[in-house]
Amino acid sequence: MTTSILFKAPRLFDGYASTVREQMYVATEHGKIVDVGSIADLGASSAEQFNQVIDLAADTTLMPGLINMHTHVSFSGEPSIFADQLAESDTVKMIRIVETLHAALAVGITTVRDCGTWPHLALPARDAIESGLLRGPRMVTSGAITTTGGHCWFCASEADSEDEVRKAVRAHVKDGVDFIKLFATGGNTTPGSNSLVAQFSEEQMCAATQEARKTGRRTASHAHAIDGVRNSIRARVTTIEHCSFQSADGIGWDDAMVNEIIDAGIYVCPTIFRGYAKELMSPGHVAQPNDELFLTRRKERFRLTRQLAEKGVKLVSGNDAGVSNCVITDYPGDLVETVKHCGMSAAAVLRSATSVAAEALGRSELGVVAPGKAADLLVVHGNPLADISAVERPAMVVARGNIQPYVGA
Repeated sequence: MTTSILFKAPRLFDGYASTVREQMYVATEHGKIVDVGSIADLGASSAEQFNQVIDLAADTTLMPGLINMHTHVSFSGEPSIFADQLAESDTVKMIRIVETLHAALAVGITTVRDCGTWPHLALPARDAIESGLLRGPRMVTSGAITTTGGHCWFCASEADSEDEVRKAVRAHVKDGVDFIKLFATGGNTTPGSNSLVAQFSEEQMCAATQEARKTGRRTASHAHAIDGVRNSIRARVTTIEHCSFQSADGIGWDDAMVNEIIDAGIYVCPTIFRGYAKELMSPGHVAQPNDELFLTRRKERFRLTRQLAEKGVKLVSGNDAGVSNCVITDYPGDLVETVKHCGMSAAAVLRSATSVAAEALGRSELGVVAPGKAADLLVVHGNPLADISAVERPAMVVARGNIQPYVGA
């Protein structure tokens, strides 16, 4: 296995800047970036110290590997995900996890944060990747907690009091999860669940985050209903997923709460994804009863994300891969959707999927091309800062310093 590589790149996006740097090199060794600089400064014999020297194609850009902050790697991605989760064995779920992780690498995702897979499935996959036994992106695994019969009860611990919530957090930490996922409100993929109401009280949410912080664990909160968003803010979660401010009238806005999110330093993952829109907008699509409602909610979510960005909320990107009509390989295209419809610049969206995402994870070694950082890299055809669709054209993926096969598959 190659341990040291010198990449010569026509363009470099480092995960921070709003512009690319031209004619740059990136040197990696033992899975780390050891040097970054101008090709013009390379000495004549510099390449001799590397096992491999790669001159990247003239039309390409080297950048950090993508981080997908909201995935469900054991979910089927079909409208039948609830029935699938109940019917499928752990063996089938594990096979799907492995296939999903392979597919993620192929499109340039080098880190996934899983927001709802049972730890007894997610943790072995994470550890197998870390040991080199399994090829895949880094996994950041959750211990999910919901109410009895609450949203996603089929992949989460159930708790109904402050004491039960604290015990559930402790049990997940004992298992070895990386963070705690709280279902602050109901959702749309669990029969009997109501996305318009809070599942946990403010006190229960605070109990969970307090317990998580004791062990250095960060927290993520699934929050659609306004009360659920408010409880998440008061509990000082690390990230709010969806953050819909939802009522019976649809996806809303609360300026005072958004200011609280900013003041608390909470990150928001709006979970922009094409999903059903791919089918709805395809030639020959037969109109369905809910098409108009779907398009309305889609526009509302775009508007909300635009407002959050304009307000200055720290946004991270994740596409809810695994839920109905959304798969992991859609993620680069979903970043394109965000630029196209949410009024954000390509640089801002790319940062939300690299350096800002790494910051939200508390993983400073990720999401940036700089000395001392992890050699998790993506090479794309084109300049993604000038045309975000370049992220849909991967030329090479490097994970832990190793060039990956089957890129773009």
